Amino acid sequence: MNSWIERAQYLADEVFAPAADAVDREGRIPGAHFDLLAEYGFYGATMSAASRSDSMRGGGRETGRADVDISTFTQVGEILVAGCLTTTFVWAQHLGVARRVANSPNLELRERLTEDLRHGRVRAGVTYAGANDQPGLTAHRVEGGYVLDGTAPFVTGWGLVDIIGVMARAADDENALISVLVPAESGPAVHAEPLPLIAADASNTVTLTVDGLMVPDSAVENRISLRNFHATFILAAWRNGALALGLVRRCLGELADLGVDTTALAAESARIRTELDDALSGQSDIYVARARASELAVRAAAALVTAIGSAAVTRGNRAERSLREATFTLVFGSRPAIRTALLDRLTRTP
Repeated sequence: MNSWIERAQYLADEVFAPAADAVDREGRIPGAHFDLLAEYGFYGATMSAASRSDSMRGGGRETGRADVDISTFTQVGEILVAGCLTTTFVWAQHLGVARRVANSPNLELRERLTEDLRHGRVRAGVTYAGANDQPGLTAHRVEGGYVLDGTAPFVTGWGLVDIIGVMARAADDENALISVLVPAESGPAVHAEPLPLIAADASNTVTLTVDGLMVPDSAVENRISLRNFHATFILAAWRNGALALGLVRRCLGELADLGVDTTALAAESARIRTELDDALSGQSDIYVARARASELAVRAAAALVTAIGSAAVTRGNRAERSLREATFTLVFGSRPAIRTALLDRLTRTP
């Protein structure tokens, strides 16, 4: 398997999909899923290529390949989601953290963690709670670092990742964010409360409360403006579109196996993918495209439930799971503009 697409298809078809119903039912992702993602290089997929010497030392199969290009990345994400949204959802949290560390102005942090993040030897989760309109996390400057306080409503991968990339609002500047890394461990200053989800529950998503958590300067990745952070959301919305279109991909395959004509749905999915990609260069509205992707996922999953019939209302089948997961994409990683676009599409008269 020499291409990213081939590797993703193998993992989705041979590893993720056969276990996906059990993952949903039992609430546990096999550790081998993440180990294989690391072995095939997916933890470093959005990072720059490793040096030849480091690749030779590291062994494994991620041997200094270049970044995944945009077209390939979207296909990889959709293929993996089609296999198992839950596994892919946990893995995806890692990517932005790894890329930020690899470009951090904190040289010591960058040199210490970049290659471990690239090869999946260290795995990351993330929270952007400090970037919300009402920031959930704040960072107070003290001698030698920052003290974090507040609550992050959604932190995915607790118990599955090693560190959490935290965006906290600077206490001394409401227009600045402090990006830090903290161990994904409970303790006197850190409390994790499990958060049951209607889908992807095995992602181990928690509400994280911190009270006086000291983060040393050695774990501070960067200080950035809130404006610059929000300017990068277009990339996150584009990436999250793969969750919805990955579900569409799965449903199209299932519907085709049932003999249902999926020509119109497939064409619509292709148009939305083009709109999402065009948004990266300002040629389309990312919020509308992201909304359309989630709406289509719901319709495709509803079509699959309808095609299967009454058996689809029983728990534990792929159609029922897909419909719950499609609902999940309506609100995951959303923003007011996405919500407005979705409500417009969902409530207007045809």
